[in-house]
Amino acid sequence: MASALIILLWVQNELSYDSFYANSDRLYQTWNKDKGNDGIGCWNTTPKILGPTLKKDYPEVEKATRVNWNMALLFTVGEKKMDISGTMVDPDFLTMFGFPFLKGDMNTALNNPYDIVITEKLSKKLFDNTDAMGKVVRIDNKHDFKVSAVMKDLPNNTQFDFEYLLPWTFMKTRNEDDSAWGSNSTHNFVLLKPNTNIASFNAKIANIYKKYGKPDWTTQSFLYPVSKLRLYASFDKNGIPSGGKIESVSVFALIAVLILLIACINFMNMSTARSEKRAKEVGIRKVARAQKSSLIGQFLGESILIAFIAGIVAIIIVQFCLPSFNTLTAKQLTIEYNNPYFWILLTGFILFTGVLAGSYPALFLSSFRPVTVLKGTFKKAHALVTPRKILVVMQFTFAIV
Repeated sequence: MASALIILLWVQNELSYDSFYANSDRLYQTWNKDKGNDGIGCWNTTPKILGPTLKKDYPEVEKATRVNWNMALLFTVGEKKMDISGTMVDPDFLTMFGFPFLKGDMNTALNNPYDIVITEKLSKKLFDNTDAMGKVVRIDNKHDFKVSAVMKDLPNNTQFDFEYLLPWTFMKTRNEDDSAWGSNSTHNFVLLKPNTNIASFNAKIANIYKKYGKPDWTTQSFLYPVSKLRLYASFDKNGIPSGGKIESVSVFALIAVLILLIACINFMNMSTARSEKRAKEVGIRKVARAQKSSLIGQFLGESILIAFIAGIVAIIIVQFCLPSFNTLTAKQLTIEYNNPYFWILLTGFILFTGVLAGSYPALFLSSFRPVTVLKGTFKKAHALVTPRKILVVMQFTFAIV
């Protein structure tokens, strides 16, 4: 159960990637595609001018932002100096993705060229436990930025990884901005207006490079949902989405199920192996007019009780293993004890395990006939095929898979 739980925590984290944004159903990233020697290739770095153009010239686009990832800059606050990794974005970024704020207004936080938005983690690094709002941060020993907002630390299921956000105008200050349509150098994201038909819009912008660049360019542009970037960002030689990391996630989900099935079969086999010790109990209770349904309920109840005890131990094991597992997977998985859905799912997981593991032993033990049991002749010796042998074969099959 502990193995299955820790794998399912990882699976749940992957499945929830980039799905929690306020406008996740309308958020798209700009992609390019073009013919090559091996078919049609697709990539998601596009010209810096693409996002602003889509917002200005296409009414279907409500907002747009460019994103320059993981730029490490020198931060100075008093005597503190440290290199911090952050991101350059357009002001629309904050309202498009809707990361939760602790202080400040996401609608205006990046409107001024020298505003900076920092995370709670960076606020503590720079200003300890004092209020960071309005404080000045010196960047690269020559630019002073004022803290206009403090965000909550990023969740562990987002593609973004930054400790601060700076306005895109800072790219111009560093001479790193351009308007070249042939320069695929950044990531652009757009928020489409409600009820926009994505297929029609993709057809509309397909030849945008011919329109604004050169007539003989063959590269085409299209939008791809942000919610699918993590798991479905692989394309075949025809430029059609063909899966991605979802395949690994599916395999690990299957592994979790198989591990649990192996354990349940093991429990079944051990329970039926102990049938001699329970046989007389069953026989006497049947003589005393106990119904088969009550015997099945008793044995299932015992199995579920054992599963609940195992579940408690499994949670303790998972809690101790999580730090090492996070190191192994480069994640920050946690058990959300204060989330009621976690307890509902855990209870369902334990009940399912208990019922599955106890079903065959309950049916097997409750089927004993009192006369043969009390005579000691209830066993079928030397049977070529028995349920236990089938279960053992299944167990080894799952282990091999």
